[in-house]
Amino acid sequence: MRLLNANSGLMQDFISDDDIPEYAILSHTWETGQEVTFRQWEDRHISDISIKSGFVKIENFCAQAARDGFEWVWVDTCCIDKTSSAELSEAINAMFRWYQNATACYVHLADVSMPHSRAELAASRWFTRGWTLQELIAPKDVRFYSASWTFIDTKAKMYILISEITGIDQHILTGGDLETISVARRMSWVSTRKTTRIEDIAYCLLGIFDINLPLIYGEGRKAFQRLQEAIMLKTHDQSLFAWGQLVDQPSERITADQAFGLVPIEWKPPSTRQPLLGLLADGPELFRSSSEIEPFHEFSHELRRARPPVLVSGGVLLGLVTTKDKSWSAIHLDHPRLSAPVPTRLAILLCSSKGSSDRFLCIVLRKWGEGYAGRTPELLEIDLKFSRTRFSDMNVQWHVMKESALQLRNGDIFHRQQRIENTSVWSFANRNELDAITWGEFNILRPRSKIVSDESYLRWSLETTPGKGLAITLKRSPAEPGSMGSLVVEVGPIEFRQLTPDDATYLKQYFKMVPTAPPSTDPGLYHSHTMAAPCDSWSLKLDGYPGICIRVERKPLENGRDEAVDVVDFYMSSEESDHARAKRAIATRFE
Repeated sequence: MRLLNANSGLMQDFISDDDIPEYAILSHTWETGQEVTFRQWEDRHISDISIKSGFVKIENFCAQAARDGFEWVWVDTCCIDKTSSAELSEAINAMFRWYQNATACYVHLADVSMPHSRAELAASRWFTRGWTLQELIAPKDVRFYSASWTFIDTKAKMYILISEITGIDQHILTGGDLETISVARRMSWVSTRKTTRIEDIAYCLLGIFDINLPLIYGEGRKAFQRLQEAIMLKTHDQSLFAWGQLVDQPSERITADQAFGLVPIEWKPPSTRQPLLGLLADGPELFRSSSEIEPFHEFSHELRRARPPVLVSGGVLLGLVTTKDKSWSAIHLDHPRLSAPVPTRLAILLCSSKGSSDRFLCIVLRKWGEGYAGRTPELLEIDLKFSRTRFSDMNVQWHVMKESALQLRNGDIFHRQQRIENTSVWSFANRNELDAITWGEFNILRPRSKIVSDESYLRWSLETTPGKGLAITLKRSPAEPGSMGSLVVEVGPIEFRQLTPDDATYLKQYFKMVPTAPPSTDPGLYHSHTMAAPCDSWSLKLDGYPGICIRVERKPLENGRDEAVDVVDFYMSSEESDHARAKRAIATRFE
């Protein structure tokens, strides 16, 4: 630590903490172009820096500290050689401790005169800056001075007023332990504060959370991500994830009729959609409404031990208490322009609003890509009695990360609806011709070449009753080079058999039965339909089997080229009422 002699103005380095004498420390707001650097202070006798307001500020601080009996002082502008990245990194990581160990902290309010009103004091710029948060909390003895260096009062006497201005708990201002305050509440203290450099909004919080990080100026908001990752790996307090707007229900929520296809889902342009984000906040401003959130500690240790958070592929892999019930929301694509229903789940955070011990906060999760999930920037509250057994059973592992947009390509077959009830499903794609892609809750068939033959197909084998079911094949008809053939649907009965020890191991992990040869070669049992472009629907009900409804719509990609995708809605149900409902759904979409 480098200290400045308040009387002589000379600098001296103290390598060991044991050798550091008592010192006073300055807290202030920087004025662009007016602050004095380490090099400028060292060369002050051969350069004219006395005209800078920052130089005058240092001299007045030294004079006041000397009158109060201090020989040594520290000022962030001139006691750090900021041309040395190593020294700057060390200083920022140690700064909370340096303020904490100071005998006295002198706060210079450059925009507060004497006398002043309470409102004028509260409006001081000093209360809006990121770095001054730790400079207020860390020192025990904080003395406030006006612009003319007239003494105002101490933190010890003004802590009630300061608490009202900043939102910081009174017991923290009087020396309380920061670890007693939830992560979300500590984040809320800085949610309205600003820093000149975007990375500093994270670095100014290192001491508040007792975290050390390497400094990487130029990384932008990634610094705040790294801070949260370090906090997450250190604490089990899930209020870290409790950011966003508290709402009564998700903004993208749709009705049951919309989810089934009976009522169209209105397409939304990108600017009006709720984004699907990662688990951690982009910035502290998202914690603005999180000041009253308290952690629920009773189960958090067990949850963390069972599935601890791990940073994986730009996201977080962790266990979250998750409700079993699904609700429905909408996903909107741009190329082509369409909307589709998608199930969402509520992940219960082990925290609640102050005084609401039986109302847990939740985040909305939706699957995307292959094995990922994203969250919306919203919080919900749910009434739920805590049960250790129930919460253990509800612990689900999620890989949460920011959504990458789904990009459909020419010739893709996009399964928008796939409602198959009360049945075991075996599916197979001809991988010589097609890639079967899973994207969240959706299945996409993608041709591997521009020439699509009648060997490009997907087959569902559906066990509808023990030992028997239906085989449904979806394939393209042959077409001229450069054009896309129509989709053909084929349906016929099929039998199933029990797995044997000779069957492949991976089959035994997922299935108890596998499809075998059809029960009959009678051509009258098999049905097919060629779906007409651009829209067509087909329904079929065979005796002893569930009813099937399929709709296909060819939608242009709207990319300036003659390219399109086929959107498929597929329903199967054994109940007559549900089959009739599905027929209405495909007809509604067709219109």
